[in-house]
Amino acid sequence: MRGLNSLALLLVASATSVVAILPHHEAHAKYAKRVQPKKILPRQPTTRSKSPSKYLTNSTASFAVDGTALPEIDFDIGESYAGTLPISTNATDNNRLWFWFFPSENPLAEKEITIWLNGGPGCSSLDGLFQENGPFSWQAGTYAPIPNPYSWTNLTNMIWIDQPVSTGYSPGDIPVNDQTDVGNQFAGFWKNFINTFSLQGYKIYITGESYAGQYIPYIASNFLDRNDTTYYNLKGIQINDPSMNDFDTMGSAPVTAAALYYQNVINLNDTYIANITARAKSCGYTDFLEQSLVFPPTGPIPTAPSSAEYGCDLYDDIYNAVYYVNPCFNIYHLTDFCPYLWSELGFPSLSGGPNNYFNRTDVKKVLHAPIDTDYFVCSGGPNLFPNGDGSIPSALGPLPSVIERTNNVIIGHGLLDFLLFANGSLITIQNMTWNGLQGFQEAPSTSQNFYVPYHESLGTILSIVNNAEPNNPPQYDTAGAGLQGTWHTERGLTFSTVNLAGHEIPQYTPGAGYRQLEFLLGRIANLSVAGDYTTQTGNFTGVSAPLKIFRTTVFQILMNLMIKHIKIAAFCGMNKGVMFSL
Repeated sequence: MRGLNSLALLLVASATSVVAILPHHEAHAKYAKRVQPKKILPRQPTTRSKSPSKYLTNSTASFAVDGTALPEIDFDIGESYAGTLPISTNATDNNRLWFWFFPSENPLAEKEITIWLNGGPGCSSLDGLFQENGPFSWQAGTYAPIPNPYSWTNLTNMIWIDQPVSTGYSPGDIPVNDQTDVGNQFAGFWKNFINTFSLQGYKIYITGESYAGQYIPYIASNFLDRNDTTYYNLKGIQINDPSMNDFDTMGSAPVTAAALYYQNVINLNDTYIANITARAKSCGYTDFLEQSLVFPPTGPIPTAPSSAEYGCDLYDDIYNAVYYVNPCFNIYHLTDFCPYLWSELGFPSLSGGPNNYFNRTDVKKVLHAPIDTDYFVCSGGPNLFPNGDGSIPSALGPLPSVIERTNNVIIGHGLLDFLLFANGSLITIQNMTWNGLQGFQEAPSTSQNFYVPYHESLGTILSIVNNAEPNNPPQYDTAGAGLQGTWHTERGLTFSTVNLAGHEIPQYTPGAGYRQLEFLLGRIANLSVAGDYTTQTGNFTGVSAPLKIFRTTVFQILMNLMIKHIKIAAFCGMNKGVMFSL
């Protein structure tokens, strides 16, 4: 019995130590109760009346969306407005941008608005709304849309915009040759939007991912250059997994190190690993990484070695090799495996089934989108960068100035992204000069933890998993919590990493994406703040009664596990003629 008694003491001690070491975890989700989850609803404050809406006017009525009319969605998505507005002062201009605007009920959002842009170039921002941070979510492989508990509309007024012209639902054929064109066209549309919805003087935040890392700094600089806070009152930007430098720096140089780091996932053979390691060294990538990731930097960082040199296109070579091993490899989230998951967006999935929801005529009618648009989530017309983007990478252009003029810029990176790598972003940062110094003066530390709050559903999930029964209710609030990554801030720039996110942070780790936005908006002081989301109801921080509940439930779960082990041991012992008693 000594071993069993010791085991019991260890389990009880473990339950106590969890509470002692991790005080934020204690009540997250009232572990003692095997609750049946309620229907997931957005966490919306209730202090503001839902009607009448100040946004519904004679000027906006034609844009109003019936929140109950979208096909396949069996719940009311709330108040929203969608349609197109011209990029110029000419009301009949055929070159227009399509938008979907969702007012927030959060009283802190009274005089602010946040823009979300996807990248591409040529990718519709409905990608972000549909599978990342919108009020409803239809993830790949799931049966139907659900309300999104981590909708950014819970925090602020949100608008998703298809841009530049010819992207998504946005009609037109005006040439877009460089980021000057992008910025001017967007600014023209934005002034029309502000006037239509009477948002003069609103604080503006611009967020996005991927090639939006090129768009957003240029648009932000365009806004700031206008020195007009009535229409262009920019207060900060956030770019996740950004395309902000040349691909040799962002992809080719770091790819071999990433392949070695994730070898247990991508499973390349030893001969190939030796080959790419030697080539990374001979092409200069290994030395480039070692000499560039220095804090503080020793001087300007030279251009990355060219992948055009013979034998140096390591990114494409590794990419192809990984697909031989895992035909369902997803560069946007490297831990994905077969089978392909059906996706209503149709990208990047190769599965069967309906896969172009936003090209349906009935959907277009509800969203006031051009009926004749042949929608695809990532496309773009022939006049979108016909000769390539004529502007230099944003980090070599306007981004440092945007940091200086807002002192509120976040660069986020998901570590499971195999398209653009966190080390590429860090090298780019180390070559930028802003607010008087080049790069970060200190290396980002793994001890500067990115804390994501716990929530009630985690307790429900844990309870169900440990007491599995047939026909358990589905769980939709599945965002991970706790220490989810790292962050580092210097002179108005924050660099954050998210361990389990891929290229799209809000899609794979919605809690982390939500927390980043809280920081950008100034709702929390930094990304280490432990406690609830600012929109969270109930006590999930373990500072009062739920602490006892958490202790009790952890104890019960551990005791159940111990009893199972004892029963197994007793059965084995009886077979050997040994008697056990409790």
